[in-house]
Amino acid sequence: MTPSLTFAIGDIHGCFDKLQTLLALCEIVRGGESARFIFIGDYVDRGPDSRQVVDFLIRQQSDQGSHVICLRGNHETMLVRAADKLRSDRDLMTWWRNGGEQTLDSYGADDPSELPAEHISWMKQLPLVHEDRQRLFVHAGIRLDVPLALQSEEDLLWIREPFLSSKDDYGLLVVHGHTPTTSRQPDLRANRLNLDTGACFGGPLTAAAWSGSRRRPMMFITDAGEIVRV
Repeated sequence: MTPSLTFAIGDIHGCFDKLQTLLALCEIVRGGESARFIFIGDYVDRGPDSRQVVDFLIRQQSDQGSHVICLRGNHETMLVRAADKLRSDRDLMTWWRNGGEQTLDSYGADDPSELPAEHISWMKQLPLVHEDRQRLFVHAGIRLDVPLALQSEEDLLWIREPFLSSKDDYGLLVVHGHTPTTSRQPDLRANRLNLDTGACFGGPLTAAAWSGSRRRPMMFITDAGEIVRV
């Protein structure tokens, strides 16, 4: 049975308290209706509580199955590479420079290779995209002139331009994060929606909510208590 509501949540980056507050507000909006929650990657690094975020999402998936979808972000990919015993110095330092130190602190570890194997395995198997009838969920974005099956992992996890500036329509609303909005508000355009509102930089953590198969979201919700009808 297809859930009545879909919630997509932007880049968490270890901000566990914000995540808990936001999900509580989503539950109020949900009001007992069936719902699917889609997390669009970047659960770790920069914020203080990466381990709590990952523990929580693993439990949610275990308890709720297909009603919780977690996509992989570039930070999960960087961490997996840094934790690999065959890593290069560049792999380690790239991750470290992008908020890895805060992740180690949250795990009480000195090296990413010490992180729980269950967590690293979970990150490795996370899908890159989720598609439904009106929307395509992905961490960073896509090449708008490339079929979905031919998109590169590099673009799906890292792309900014020319995706962000393009007005081309992919046929589906592309829902993404990765690039924090300068306004700290979600950026809704005709062809895409950016939900990275900079939670780890002092901005809110934001969710978008859809009813049924609508292309356009019906509202935005933030951990600051804002519920904005679209």
